Amino acid sequence: MRPILRAQSFSRILLLHLGRLSDAVFALPACAALRERFPEARITAFATSWGGELLALSGTISDIWPVKSAQLADLLQPWNVWEVLQAVREFQRRQYELAIDFRPSGGTILLALAARVPARLAALPPEGFARLLFNVWRVPDDPRRHRVDRYLDGLRALGVSPTVRVPALRTDPAADERFERWLRARGVEAGELLVGIAPEADPGAALWPSERFLDLAHQLTHHFRVRLLDVSLGRGGRARFPKGTLALRARSLRELASALARCTLVVSGDAGPGHIAAALGVPTLMLGCAHTRRPLGAEHRCVERDALATCSVERVFEIASEMLGRSRTTALFRS
Repeated sequence: MRPILRAQSFSRILLLHLGRLSDAVFALPACAALRERFPEARITAFATSWGGELLALSGTISDIWPVKSAQLADLLQPWNVWEVLQAVREFQRRQYELAIDFRPSGGTILLALAARVPARLAALPPEGFARLLFNVWRVPDDPRRHRVDRYLDGLRALGVSPTVRVPALRTDPAADERFERWLRARGVEAGELLVGIAPEADPGAALWPSERFLDLAHQLTHHFRVRLLDVSLGRGGRARFPKGTLALRARSLRELASALARCTLVVSGDAGPGHIAAALGVPTLMLGCAHTRRPLGAEHRCVERDALATCSVERVFEIASEMLGRSRTTALFRS
């Protein structure tokens, strides 16, 4: 392992992130801290198209090199190999000085080596012999810490001292305008409250039963004058929501972010939509997340995965009602 002097500066940095959208949200404070530490650097994100858009909305990335898949097997398919080779050649030409791998895998490790990046740092330590392929020392990792903090810990070797711990995103004004037109075309009036709902969870995460999500949706529409907006990225179960529910079929991360930002409250499983909403500052009730993946910020609430199985619809409705009341009060004071 090579130490990095705190006074050392980098002008060309390559970020490798082929993780899920939720993991990309957790990486936002690290990206912001990196930009603050190296304000003049060209920081390129090698990520999936949606992950790259998310990082771009943070305002910390110089440019993006999008890829179609996060899986090494897909990247090695004949129709994708040319795209990968183009990336390698271009990265060699740009002469990146530092590569930071947020989710080390065989594909990202090989890419950094093939691109001849001299300094390679793993934001999260890989398993087994793959550790030997990274040559920048990082502090010992503690899996009990929040994923945001683990990413920030990985940057300490670069002399990065983060000033912000909460992920933050902004929306694209053009996408905001398109979404408002979309709402008007469906009869949504100005000022009408939207509640986003996403009954899904990342692979390996706990998922609240779909029938409980459905029961909650009916209670929210019955007791509050709100319009439900299905912001899930999956395709199952949309027809079962109450009449009048809007089904968003976002074609890009920007469209999804603009829709989430318009919501008064978002109720979600431990998945991308919920984490993106929280990063946008939208009060988010997340069901089934681990303590190390909970939304950060006082305006958010969560039911952790250990308590999810016994969490009733009535209890979740009680929490959502409290959050809706607080959001309405805040909106009144702002107006």
